[in-house]
Amino acid sequence: MPTPLSIIPKAWCAVLLDRWRTGRQMRALMSLEPLDRKAVLQEAGLADGDLVAVARGNHARILLPAALSLHGIDASALEAERGDIMRDLLRVCMQCRKARDCARFLADDAGGEHERLCPNRSTIVSLR
Repeated sequence: MPTPLSIIPKAWCAVLLDRWRTGRQMRALMSLEPLDRKAVLQEAGLADGDLVAVARGNHARILLPAALSLHGIDASALEAERGDIMRDLLRVCMQCRKARDCARFLADDAGGEHERLCPNRSTIVSLR
């Protein structure tokens, strides 16, 4: 018997929809001619080698602003004033394989533990 949609957690549905959108966008990007794809990636501050991280790095869009906030940095202000630094932070965060630990430390407000774990720690410390 099929499971009624009302008992499926909304977070699960949102994750599924995000993955579908990301996959669709990735296929559209990969269908571009190589020079066009390079131009699009360059405009976003990315390279071909970053595509795998982008595909699996959706966690970064949620965790990075929370991490910055935990360390007293306003992500919106940083994006507006220094978009280049924010893109670098995002790129490093997307490639991190410690997303679950990061989320746990952020939920626990454990700044010290998070800082030791975070591959962006030197940049975050310099921004304080």
